[in-house]
Amino acid sequence: MIQIRSSDGQLFVVDMKTISLITFIKNLIEDLGNNNELLQLPNVKGDILDLVIRYCEYHKNDVQLGEDDLFQDKFIVSAWDRKFMQMKDSTMLQLLNAADYLGIEPLVELCCLSIAKIIRELSVDEICLRYGIVDDFTDAQRKHTQALRASMH
Repeated sequence: MIQIRSSDGQLFVVDMKTISLITFIKNLIEDLGNNNELLQLPNVKGDILDLVIRYCEYHKNDVQLGEDDLFQDKFIVSAWDRKFMQMKDSTMLQLLNAADYLGIEPLVELCCLSIAKIIRELSVDEICLRYGIVDDFTDAQRKHTQALRASMH
């Protein structure tokens, strides 16, 4: 078992099978040569680390896809994953950042797919409003983007 402390001081005890999905921590343990130390994660808050661990615990017995399999049609979103990703946008973006930082490629892919599904049905203005993005496109850039989106459907 590995102890992990989040940036806000929450302590988590995680089994090695679950840790094996978290590339950053797995590599850190291998580099240190000791898996009995308390690991600090200064870039991940406790509520997000809790989600990361829940995801990894659920998927720890899955057959791991190779790098070539990610971003392909072989990536299937299960009912559990769909329910897991039902969260506020801000939480989903923090989860995406944590998954990227920790090197959990299947979770990065799941977050990206979930965000893509959300924004697929939104207009540019709705996307900007929803995610707090300042629209600094010129009219020509906006028309070009709209034409690209129309050609995708």
